[in-house]
Amino acid sequence: MDPQFVSSLQDRLQQLAFASDTETLQTVTVSLGQQYYTTAACIPALLTVAKDCEQWQVRQLAAVELRKRVPKFWDDIDDAVQQQMREAMLKAIIDESNDLVRHSLARVISSIAKSDIPNQKWGDLIQFLYKCCQSPTSAHREIGVYVLDSLFETIGDTLSAHLQHLFELFAVLINDPESLTVQVTTLEALGKMADYVDPEDRSAVGTFQGLVPPMVQVLQKCLAGGEEEFAQRCFEVFNGMLILEAPLLNRHFGDLIEFSISVGSNQELEDSLRVMALNFLVWTTTYKRGRLQKLKIVKPLVDRVMPITAQEDPEDEEEDSPSRVSVALRVLNVLSTSFPPQQVFPVVIAHVLQYMQNSDPMFRKGAMLSLAITIEGSVDYIRPQIGDIVTLICAGLSDSDTAVRRAACMALGCIADELDEEVARYHEKLMPMIFSMTSDSNPTIVKYATNALDCILESMGDASLAYLPQLMERLVALLESGPTEVKPIALSAIGSAAHSSGEAFAPYFNEVVARIKHAMALTGDDDTLALRGVATDTISTVAEAAGRDAFRPHLDECTQLAMQGMEIDSATLRESAFCYVGVMSRVFEGEFAKYLSYIAPQILQTLRMDESSAFGYDTDEDPEMDDDDMPLGFNTAISDEKEVAADAVGQLFASTTTAFLPYVEEIAAELIKLLDHFSDTARKAATVALFTFVRTFSKIASPDPWMPGVPLRVAIDENTQSMIKLVLPAVLRMWEDEDDKMVVTQLCTELRLIMKDVGPATTIEYADSISKHLLEIFEKKAPCQTIDFEDDEDMPDEDEMAELDSLLICAAADCVAEFASAFGDAFEPIMDTFLPHIAGYAPSLAVSERAMAVGCLAEIAKNMGPGITKYAEALFPIFMGALQDKHAEVQSNAAFGVGAFIETATIDASPYFGDVLKALFPLIQMSDNTNNARDNAAGCVARLILENADAVPLSDVLPAWIGALPIRGDHLEDLPVYDAVCYLLKNKRSEVEPCLPALMAVLKQAMSDPDTLFTEESRQYLGSL
Repeated sequence: MDPQFVSSLQDRLQQLAFASDTETLQTVTVSLGQQYYTTAACIPALLTVAKDCEQWQVRQLAAVELRKRVPKFWDDIDDAVQQQMREAMLKAIIDESNDLVRHSLARVISSIAKSDIPNQKWGDLIQFLYKCCQSPTSAHREIGVYVLDSLFETIGDTLSAHLQHLFELFAVLINDPESLTVQVTTLEALGKMADYVDPEDRSAVGTFQGLVPPMVQVLQKCLAGGEEEFAQRCFEVFNGMLILEAPLLNRHFGDLIEFSISVGSNQELEDSLRVMALNFLVWTTTYKRGRLQKLKIVKPLVDRVMPITAQEDPEDEEEDSPSRVSVALRVLNVLSTSFPPQQVFPVVIAHVLQYMQNSDPMFRKGAMLSLAITIEGSVDYIRPQIGDIVTLICAGLSDSDTAVRRAACMALGCIADELDEEVARYHEKLMPMIFSMTSDSNPTIVKYATNALDCILESMGDASLAYLPQLMERLVALLESGPTEVKPIALSAIGSAAHSSGEAFAPYFNEVVARIKHAMALTGDDDTLALRGVATDTISTVAEAAGRDAFRPHLDECTQLAMQGMEIDSATLRESAFCYVGVMSRVFEGEFAKYLSYIAPQILQTLRMDESSAFGYDTDEDPEMDDDDMPLGFNTAISDEKEVAADAVGQLFASTTTAFLPYVEEIAAELIKLLDHFSDTARKAATVALFTFVRTFSKIASPDPWMPGVPLRVAIDENTQSMIKLVLPAVLRMWEDEDDKMVVTQLCTELRLIMKDVGPATTIEYADSISKHLLEIFEKKAPCQTIDFEDDEDMPDEDEMAELDSLLICAAADCVAEFASAFGDAFEPIMDTFLPHIAGYAPSLAVSERAMAVGCLAEIAKNMGPGITKYAEALFPIFMGALQDKHAEVQSNAAFGVGAFIETATIDASPYFGDVLKALFPLIQMSDNTNNARDNAAGCVARLILENADAVPLSDVLPAWIGALPIRGDHLEDLPVYDAVCYLLKNKRSEVEPCLPALMAVLKQAMSDPDTLFTEESRQYLGSL
């Protein structure tokens, strides 16, 4: 080894270690790469510096650089020199006094072992480490266990062959009497070893479970001593163990939950330590839902977390919520989205009501925040209670405390996002309060009030007209001179006002467009670019509201501004531009094609962007980093941009059709790759876009309407068939392992829609595979349903489903029903497979499951045609039983099912008409139309009349039936209803005579309603009366 080379290398490393400016860093880095790191000579030279240099910073840097070069050059070094280096490294790590240098040397040893151990070299390394771990000197024990911990990262498979010996060693080290460092490092090593414990190896699982209590004791010691870094490392191990397949924490799970909530609630501890404990609860709820369910501790957990949301915090006046409060709210959010709403929301709302009566404003603020955060998982559950919830929020909006009012605005924004139409009905109550708050002296109140206003406006429709002049005056003022953080929200609210008011927005159109175009041209800091991004979004909303003719004079200029935004180094502006493209192409359709030559390459560029550097890792610089080391479920700015680009490109092709064809092949290939992306939202967006491509090819071909049945009765064009063969296999490959519920829910929805639009050709070759995946969902065995459960014992016996679970099963059921529509009589083999599984949900304790089962079978009865007759004995009792259900949604589906079955089946069901009518009578008499139950009952009666009017006691039935008309919600029921009316009038049934005045009033009302549906024959007949 050349001493001059070593000396020169050390000089360069010293310059790098103590550099104070970027130029020096870059210069020295380039010099090292070009002059020193090009041959294997750098390996022994770096080791010499790492063990001999006086400055520890240089020793550490040399060790770090050595680890990076080992994978490339180690095997090029002579065997004798290698052996000398191994011995020198082991001596150096023992002699080293600096922890950081020791750790870096340990990583070097681990990197060399990755090469040596599989090649039967360095056989005495493990023996050396065991000796260190058993040394009476604590520093040696620290070295030994740290190197073992590092080795699990490189030769874990080799070490896993010696689990029993390691268990015995770690059982001693985890209880080290002198060194907390030894204990914490042992705990980390156990965390890595956990990856190699076979879930089927009961002995290994049991041994590991026995080590959990001392691991917790180590964490307790860290917390008691205020050792924040050590505590964080311990919590990271426990968090990581939650996602493992092996049930290593199960035996002590309840104790871990109690420990974590106790730490999270302990106001004497540092905030950072409490946050770690609460984060463990977030991970637990996310990954161990089944275990929590089995332990029946959801309610106690909510009870213990709620008080944290009301705790004092010196940072309360800041914009961001205090850390411990925000994480406590995150726990509530994950609980609400992971568990049935019946188990979470009633517990939360009980605390909310109690807190709102508390004289301490912190409790009232906590109440509003808790309400806001739990709405997401309880949308359908709270829908019937929306009036009470709005009243509660109004109490918060009128509170004397600023923080409470701000939290109430957040709650209103959340509920308006989820239940926009329902909340909009209370505009008379809400708008004056929210509007006055937009003039509050506190800018934070103004911000949240304006956001709530934006959310409400979105669905107000004509109701917004009464507020429009005052509203626009205030929003324009906020845009002009409001607080910086309010301006983008005010601009978005202007877009919502345009959307709601439609033609009535015309007087404000020119002024608003001029202001938005000005904002679209802004440059400057992040706040300015954020406003520009919102402006780009908003102008497309205004264009859609105004219509293409009104906006056409502004199209070129606005599109040019959006394109210019794409050139600025801002992910926000690119996302906004893609949103603009999607909406504008929908508004202008073929006219927008002239911009494709610029937009399509931009989309392609985004879809091809490399995300490896977005995580903060440079895999070229660190050869040991592989895909398995990348963070999971972490959306980078690039992945978000890809998601928005995928959303836009589907709409772009659908709108511009043939003009987009030159770009289809390349973009479709990138969308296929996106199906394997780490981001669930990106995968979902790619799925939607690809099915849109299939649909658009079919639209371009302008085929004859498809007909149900297999084999195909209407041929499909070659281009559509090619796209189907590209998309379906790729999507099904993704489905095989897809573990996100919302992705699978969207996939089922897209399959249903593509079968509805394109027919059986889309699924005819893939029916078996699709059926298998759908069946897994009904059996609750799909990967996205079992990811929370370690084994069958963890599968909960639920009386209700979480709303995300319910959405998934309902989407699967809708997909099966569409199969029946596409396949017609050929659906019979698929029906034979699914019927027992779907029917099995009909007697479920869960309302959502009963409603899904009855609704799915009803749709199948409608879609399958005469082939449904075979299943009369199975289906009819289910429908009749469901008509007696206590819940309107189940009754509504049953009423539709009975009518659809009688309409399509080939058997004479008239002997059962009396029983059916008796069961329908309470629904016909309903004062409201909850879940369209009255509409579906009226439709069912109409189908009975059309099937066999003589079997219907018309004199008794008609007054009640006509009293339930006109149809108000489910206008598809208009078709049988008015066909039945025409039948009765054409045949001059005497029973109609006494009801004619009421019937004519119904017809007048129905025919004046643009939403009413008629068959062409019925429209002509009724129009002639």
